[in-house]
Amino acid sequence: MSSTTFPMAADAFSFDRTISDMKQGVASATGAQTDMTAKATQAGKDFVVFSQGNMEAIAQASQVFAAGSQDLFRQITEAGQAAMHEMLVGVRAAAAAKTPKAIIELQANLARTSAIQAITEGARIAQSGVDLAERVSAPLLARTVAAAEMATTHRA
Repeated sequence: MSSTTFPMAADAFSFDRTISDMKQGVASATGAQTDMTAKATQAGKDFVVFSQGNMEAIAQASQVFAAGSQDLFRQITEAGQAAMHEMLVGVRAAAAAKTPKAIIELQANLARTSAIQAITEGARIAQSGVDLAERVSAPLLARTVAAAEMATTHRA
């Protein structure tokens, strides 16, 4: 009889051990799943925060671009108006000139003045355009740096 009860006791022990191992496996899997869910949730939250920052940077860049474009257009308009005024003054002076030599001198002076003004104003407006591009790109560049830092942090 003892030989028949011993296998039963061994089977019961084996069954209990199997149940215990299964419980540990389920607990381990549940813990891993909980950990993965927490990490995924945090990554999602980080992404939302980062995306909000991106949208704020785009909005800021757009505002800078709009205001800067208006200012640049104003500068171009003022330069054009000043050039037109100088041309009208030169034409009036040439029309009032008494001799052909005076007319030629006034036209040469007007051409020289117009060329110098065009080069000067063109360079100033070009520099204003470069400055505007730098101001517009600043918030976007900051977000690019933040993205690189975030990628490096999450990789580590």
